[in-house]
Amino acid sequence: MDEYRQLWLKGAIIYAINLVSKGFKVVSIGLGERDFYVDIESDSILNLEEAKEFAKPSNNEYKINDNKLLYGNQEIALNEKITPSGNPQYFEILNISVHHPSPDKQYVRIRGVSFETEEQLKDYLSWLEKASETDHRIIGEKLDLFSFHDEVGSGLPLFHPKGQIIRNELMDYMREINASMGYQEVYTSHVYRSMLWKISGHYFMYKDKMLIFNQEDDELGIKPMNCPAHIMIFKSRSRSYRDLPVRFSEFGTVYRWEKKGELYGLLRVRGFTQDDGHVFLTEDQIKDEVKILISKTLEVLGKFGFSSNDVRLNLSTRPDESIGSDQLWEKATSALESALKELKLNYVVKDKEGAFYGPKIDFDIRDSLGRWWQLSTIQVDFNLPERFKLEYTDKDGSKKRPVMIHRAIYGTLDRFMAILLEHFRGKLPTWLSPVQVRVLPVNQSVQEYAKTLLSEMLKEKIRAELDDGDTLAKRIKRAYDEAVPYIVVVGRKEMENGTLTVRSRGNVERVIDAKQFISLLKREIVDRDLSNTAVSNS
Repeated sequence: MDEYRQLWLKGAIIYAINLVSKGFKVVSIGLGERDFYVDIESDSILNLEEAKEFAKPSNNEYKINDNKLLYGNQEIALNEKITPSGNPQYFEILNISVHHPSPDKQYVRIRGVSFETEEQLKDYLSWLEKASETDHRIIGEKLDLFSFHDEVGSGLPLFHPKGQIIRNELMDYMREINASMGYQEVYTSHVYRSMLWKISGHYFMYKDKMLIFNQEDDELGIKPMNCPAHIMIFKSRSRSYRDLPVRFSEFGTVYRWEKKGELYGLLRVRGFTQDDGHVFLTEDQIKDEVKILISKTLEVLGKFGFSSNDVRLNLSTRPDESIGSDQLWEKATSALESALKELKLNYVVKDKEGAFYGPKIDFDIRDSLGRWWQLSTIQVDFNLPERFKLEYTDKDGSKKRPVMIHRAIYGTLDRFMAILLEHFRGKLPTWLSPVQVRVLPVNQSVQEYAKTLLSEMLKEKIRAELDDGDTLAKRIKRAYDEAVPYIVVVGRKEMENGTLTVRSRGNVERVIDAKQFISLLKREIVDRDLSNTAVSNS
């Protein structure tokens, strides 16, 4: 869309002038990745219909001087260095949001596009519709899942109620997986004294991505990883060989200050939540533990529809910047390689791409568009136990050093969610969908029956909503647009027979006994099925 940027900027200027002419205080104009934006200072927000009233061509004269648009008695910041050009005639307003540049000001940001011909606009809207199926940023905005805000900071997402439902479902599933492997969940703080990071080596090896500050004569760092805190929990009491393996898990939010140009939606952020886990064990337990983790990781990825052909395993070896002896690195690498070979899995060696404290197995997955993403990781670490002087008492009473395994199966909730949104093109499986059923009464005469159905679904923990506004056609389209897996339509016939008409994805429609549908749907959700089995099994 680069060829339209000058035209969009011209359209933004025209739109801004139209607002100024009606008394609005426009403060800045600029370009986004796929549109223009106009900021107005206002205590109240415009709705989409109000904003569209000003989206029309005009021929008002203006001046541009020193990156400022001069019109009437207003100076408007022009946040672009390119020259506006073209003759915009056709406009479309895409989105309205609010942000706060300072504590006492509110800006309303209006985003839109402009084109010289109606055909160009139609082509763009068609492209945007296709992009909205495959770009998690557009999907997230369209489905009201998450947002980013200037005043919050770059790379720091805010998850809305529907987005948090998806996160909670992912966490609940991972808690079941962790429990099946004997993990105990912990919680650790976000900030620690720099002393901890100096012992772990992060202070010296990872400092460029850490947020370090001074408070009350003490230097502290916001955690980029959870492992040092889990180490301290292990170290908080004496341990015996009988206790090992000790397995800790945590949905730990960490912060890594990635460069601004590298940030990309949820795929590359500065604050994210890992499904983290650490295992403390003896050297002879490593191989079996790694085999369990590999198998469980493949099981989890399979649950989301990633088959063996969609998963690629990598063995990443010692990087140039690392800690520890060659002997310890060789032991750790050998343990990972032995586990892969015993499971008869193909893998690729990635030379010098391990963590600074140990080698690792990484899992790449291929999504529905054929793109590969690095997600899960299993890392064997002899070095942090050495640096923290971890101990356990062996059978003969001697003190031994445990080994540590770092693992994350999703990798991070944020990236995993982004990949799922793009993989399923926004149409998540029912168990992950924020709204699982939309109940649509045909008219007011069946309102009570629709409410009864809704109540029965809610009792079974099914996330259902009732929509009785607008025409039936508009309500059905709204449910489709919002990626609701099941649309339940009820009229007089359904009320009299105790049935419902259900539409699922793929334009499948069935008339089903209401109680049977609820039972089948509950089973689909509990089993975490990928397809609409409540209809296909009816």
